[in-house]
Parts: sequence; C-alpha cells; structure tokens
Amino acid sequence: MRNEKRSWLPWLVLTGAIIVRGFATGLNTISSLFLAPVSETLEIGIGTLSIYYSIISVVQILWFGYAGRLLNQCDVRWVAVKAICLQAIAFAALGFMRNVAGWYVLAIPLAMGAGILVNLLGPILVNRWFHKNTGTILGIQAACVGLFGAVLQPMTSNMIEIKGWRETYFSMGLLSLCVMLLAATFFIRNRPVNTLTDKNSLSGEKHTDQKQKSKEIRANKLSEQALQENAKKTTGSVALYALILFLFAVTGVAVFVQHIPTYGTLLGYSMTRIGMVLSLASIGNAIGSFFIGFLSDRIGGLRTCYLIISIWLTAIVGFLFSGTHFMIFMAAAFLNGLVTPSVMVMAPILTMSFFGKSDYEKIYAKVSTGVPLASIFLIPIYGFIYDVTGNYLIVLFILCILLLLAGFSIAYGWKHQQRRDENETKLQL
Repeated sequence: MRNEKRSWLPWLVLTGAIIVRGFATGLNTISSLFLAPVSETLEIGIGTLSIYYSIISVVQILWFGYAGRLLNQCDVRWVAVKAICLQAIAFAALGFMRNVAGWYVLAIPLAMGAGILVNLLGPILVNRWFHKNTGTILGIQAACVGLFGAVLQPMTSNMIEIKGWRETYFSMGLLSLCVMLLAATFFIRNRPVNTLTDKNSLSGEKHTDQKQKSKEIRANKLSEQALQENAKKTTGSVALYALILFLFAVTGVAVFVQHIPTYGTLLGYSMTRIGMVLSLASIGNAIGSFFIGFLSDRIGGLRTCYLIISIWLTAIVGFLFSGTHFMIFMAAAFLNGLVTPSVMVMAPILTMSFFGKSDYEKIYAKVSTGVPLASIFLIPIYGFIYDVTGNYLIVLFILCILLLLAGFSIAYGWKHQQRRDENETKLQL
C-alpha cells in the first residue's frame, strides 16, 4: 500500500529534473544571442568574446570528475541548489560587465553550474528513480528539455531588441534562478526511501534489533569496498575510454549543426529557405529525442548506435549533394536533427549498459568529458577549414570519418566489456 501511494514520486522527480535541466540548457542556448550586441557595445570581435565558450569547455573537463563524486556522496537536491546559484547568478552578473575579462572569469561558475545541471543531473536522477524503460524516460526528458529552448530563444531575442542585452542578461538569469530553485526544492528528491527503513518508520519503531544493525553495517562496508574496487577497475578500463571516444566522435558530428546556416548560404539558398530547414531540423530533434530512447529499450543500446550511425551517414551524404536540389538539403537537415539528440540520450544509456547502475555517478561523469573535448577542438577546426578552403567539403568528409570511428569504438568497447564480464563470472564460479 505504501509503495502504491509513492508510485507518483518518480514522476514528480522527473518533472523537477526537466524544469531545472530545461532552464539550465536554455541559458546555454540563448547565450549565443548576446554575442553580436555585446561585441558591438564593447567594440571587440565576436571571436575574442567567444573564447569564453572554450574556457567553459576546459573547466567542465576538469570539473566533471569531482562533480560526479559530489553527486554520489551528497544529497542531489543540495548539490542542484548550489549549481543553480552558480549558473544563474553568474549569467545575471554578465549584464554588469564592462570588459571582456568579465566573461572569461564568469565562465568558471557558469561551467561548474551548467556541467551538473545540463549534463549530469537528469540522467543520474533517472538512473536512481526508474528501473524499467530508462531509455524511454531519458528520451521523454530530452524531448521536453528541448521545448524550453524553443520558447526561451524568441523571448530572449525580443527582450534584447526592446530592453537591451544588459537588462536581458539580468532578467533571464533572475527568472531562471527563481524557477529552478522552486523546482529543485519542491520536486527533486535524492533517492527512493529504503524499504527496511520505510517499514520501520511506518510501524513506529524507534530502535531496531542490534544484530540487524550489525548485519546492515557489515553489508554496507562490503558494498562500499565492492564499489571502490569496481571504480578502480572501471577507471583503467578499455571500455570506458572506448565510450569516451564514441561520445567525442558523435559530439564532433553533432556540432556541425552550428554551421548549417553558413553552409546553406554557401549553396545559394535564401535565409527564408534556411529558416525552413532549421525548423525542420528542430522537429527532427524533438522526434529523435523520444525515438532514440524508446528504440534502445526495444532493440538494445548497441543496435541503436549502429542505426544512429547509419542514419547520420545518410544525412552527411545528403549534405554533400544538397546543392543539386533543395529537397535533399531539407531531408539531410531533418535526418541530422533526428539523430543529434543521441549525444545526450545514448551517453547515459550506454554507461548503464556497459557498467551497470553501481557507482553510476562517477562513471557517467567521466564518460561525459567526451562532449567538451569535442567542442574545444572540433568547432574551431571546422571554422578554420572553411576560412582556408571557402567550402565545407573537407569538413563533411571528416564527419564521415568520425562516424566510422564512433562505430568502431562502440563495437570494440562492447566486446571488451563482454569479455571482462565473462571472465569475472568465471572467477566467481
């Protein structure tokens, strides 16, 4: 009866995670809207201002390992509140900056807060509160989070035009701070209540049997030792590095979406048509967020990865021939949008498939370093190649190579992890 009454609690936690992650992701998304007006006011180049994106990526690489341990050892709600304050207050403070150095300094708290809220919080809560159909739940979460950006982007653009970028920075930061704090306080919970503890509290018992307590203490010590041993093995695991490489490769392909408007202009299409293409890509992104998670529950994470890579290769080939017909360009953009969510959806699913749920927070944090690594190196590389060659032909071939690398790394990592699990099972027998 108690479990039936509490069956709604995981969905409440999911709602809180969606709201917090939605606004945190939204702040990341709308930050690009400030580049042009800020650079014009401060009389600096957009490239100079954009350095703070690279600082954010570097900080996140260094921060993820510690953040994973923090989420594993501390109450998630407490950590989320601290991260919300870091990101939202730093974002609001950008409205008071008079020099580009302010963006470089505030990039540090922005990266620390966003690293927890955008990358780690949602998957960790799903892992703790949902034991079945986790892929579908992660897909639902990603699809809902994407809607926040669709609302916040036009709202921010209008505010910048009407009120100016300084007031918009402050207003959006303050709004996000209030909404996220309320969601974290009232919706987010750390873990499901322990069954034994729950029964004791219901019966009104204040003291448990001393022998039972001793058994629990010994069990907890053995569990902690097992987790520590598992973490040590995982840290040097080939499967872990293969998973990081996979995430690095697919992120490197996903960031090409930022170059689609420039590529469309290069092909000779009008801004109206390019706008249509971007809208179609957004629709594909929303569908793909749910589709990828649902599919991974039905056919498994490995097969889903192979399907994603196949669709993405088709999209890249479509981009190569997009100059011949506008419909090909539209189809390629839609397919690209369809599989782009795989970066955020497949990473937690594959982590669970490879290493299970034990010590998940630390392992997933390490896996997530593949995302900022790709952002640091590949985004500027694509821009430099375009500057030198005047086209994206070489970039598109690089994307194909990255997809093949992703396929190889996930296949090799999966086989290695399977062999390791089989060997451990034999040793136990």
